[in-house]
Amino acid sequence: MKNTSTRILLTCAAIGVANGILLLPVFGIFSGAAIAAAPLLYTVLLGFWFFGGVLMQTLTHRPGVALLTTFIAGLVIGPFTPYGFSTVLSTATVGLCQELPFLATLYRKWPTWLFYVANGLIGLAYAFPAQAIFAADTPDGIRLAVYPMAAASAVATTWIARIVAKRLDRTGATRGLMRTAPVTNVAIEA
Repeated sequence: MKNTSTRILLTCAAIGVANGILLLPVFGIFSGAAIAAAPLLYTVLLGFWFFGGVLMQTLTHRPGVALLTTFIAGLVIGPFTPYGFSTVLSTATVGLCQELPFLATLYRKWPTWLFYVANGLIGLAYAFPAQAIFAADTPDGIRLAVYPMAAASAVATTWIARIVAKRLDRTGATRGLMRTAPVTNVAIEA
């Protein structure tokens, strides 16, 4: 995040705190026994992990903003969950995964479809560890339903975050956050 302005950092912090508040129901209210009792509701709420990262990436088109925003969200919810600050690792992992598709383009291309495909795949991948907290007697049908529901939740949250970003941009509050200068080519030395 070289040459990152204070305004970008403060925006990451503000959106990270807001994302942390959105995540409180997932980690705070739905913990342990509640997740085991209502696994599909928990799966629907998994999409909230994606909100802050998508919002910042859409607003700024800058490297590292999803990771920083989700890291801050994890710090916000850490004290309020039974899992403690291990939630920082969970949320930051989502941010890191959100960075990877754009890193593959060296942060030069930000196509809309990439947001949806990448977050859908991340949601699908997160269904695997999510099942570890389900009750042992959870029916197989529910366990199978978790995968498409987690992906759909991630895609739906991506859509909502992009709408919020568009509306924020219309207000003018985000003017100057979007990277306008193209990334310079870096010579690769042998």
